[in-house]
Amino acid sequence: VFAPMQITVERVLIGALFLLPFALRSLRRNAIRLTRSDWSYFALLGFLTVTLHMSLLQMAVLHMDASATSIIYSGNPVFALAAAHLILHEPLKRNHLIAIGIELIGILFILNPAKLEVSPRGFAEILTATVLFAMYGTLCKLRIPRLGGLVITTFSLLLGSLELLALLLLGHIPAVGALYRSLGLDIFADVPFFTGFTLRSALLLCYVGIFCAAIGFLLTAKITEYTSATEASFVYLIKPVLATLLAVVCFRETISVNRMIGLVFFLAASLCVSLPVLREMRRDAVTAQPPR
Repeated sequence: VFAPMQITVERVLIGALFLLPFALRSLRRNAIRLTRSDWSYFALLGFLTVTLHMSLLQMAVLHMDASATSIIYSGNPVFALAAAHLILHEPLKRNHLIAIGIELIGILFILNPAKLEVSPRGFAEILTATVLFAMYGTLCKLRIPRLGGLVITTFSLLLGSLELLALLLLGHIPAVGALYRSLGLDIFADVPFFTGFTLRSALLLCYVGIFCAAIGFLLTAKITEYTSATEASFVYLIKPVLATLLAVVCFRETISVNRMIGLVFFLAASLCVSLPVLREMRRDAVTAQPPR
């Protein structure tokens, strides 16, 4: 019932406004004053994450089926590993590199180059969105020690939603709307903001705004806060399995054999990263216990 970009901008704005009171309280409690540099940082993250990344993600969903989009999007660790190493100088661990190799094999099975099952345009859109989200997770780490994941998530979502809203409002100007259409960006032109609202649709919009946008992005930042940008990105290896199950249940999508094989590789890659982390956490817990 909602236009594609209408639900994109409104859900992010709802999520940001939901988190805003908690972020302001965190700033007061920790006596943090935001600087002009902080606002520029939030604006950059918002532009990368909301204006570009979420727009491309929405367009990809229009050109590909839901499960293929989510599976390719889960290639995030490939780019996050490189970004975290180059920007944050995080070490390249052996199990991370093995997991990347396994994941790439899984992606090849899913895409099936011999008989490509995905839209080339949709693939380009989702691949670019994946790179942008990997950059977001890496750049988050830069100021997490001072600001914390909650503040970074809230203000990057807030500024990003306002940036996207400005672009959509420009699309109501006939000349700008015509330019959007000439560039193949029809979904940015004449976007309605107040249509499609019923009690049920409003509740669903609040759900995707609060839980998927606000809490989802906040948890991503919190994982980065407690581990590393690299290991936080590997959480996305479990996403294609869940996304495929939901696509089958909700949309009755048919999953091909090669895609199911690819999912097995994704699971293996996820275990390759998560099991050493769990073992390390267990060792730390045992070491922290006082001697009897």
